[in-house]
Amino acid sequence: MKIKINRFKNIHDGTIGKLTITDDGKRLFECFTLEPAGADTTERGKDRRIPAGRYQMEWHNSPSQKRMCPLLWNESVPKDRYILIHTGNCPQETSGCILVGDGHNAAGVTNSVKTYNSFFKICIGKHIEFIEITSEEGI
Repeated sequence: MKIKINRFKNIHDGTIGKLTITDDGKRLFECFTLEPAGADTTERGKDRRIPAGRYQMEWHNSPSQKRMCPLLWNESVPKDRYILIHTGNCPQETSGCILVGDGHNAAGVTNSVKTYNSFFKICIGKHIEFIEITSEEGI
């Protein structure tokens, strides 16, 4: 399976994207994402987006989220920056991570817990080849 996040819209203090999960070219799931506002950074402890690129993923038992969450890293962004995909609806809840929802508006994403649970059911126990993050021009 492959996961792609395409960032397409800036909102106040955040960035909206669309997440798509595919397997052998078949689309399995779509939702929206919310990340902190740019500029991108690889630095730890910053509530900012990670750079566009291809990331590896492993499941992480997150103490702060009290559940299993995907943990993303690559050669530029270390594991110990703890970039997770988790629940939350507004930019103040991102903590430098990626939130998911079934819709979006000027305040963030909507129905995050329900959306995350659907995302989790599709991904858990499956091999995720990579997560690719792209940004449309100007985002």
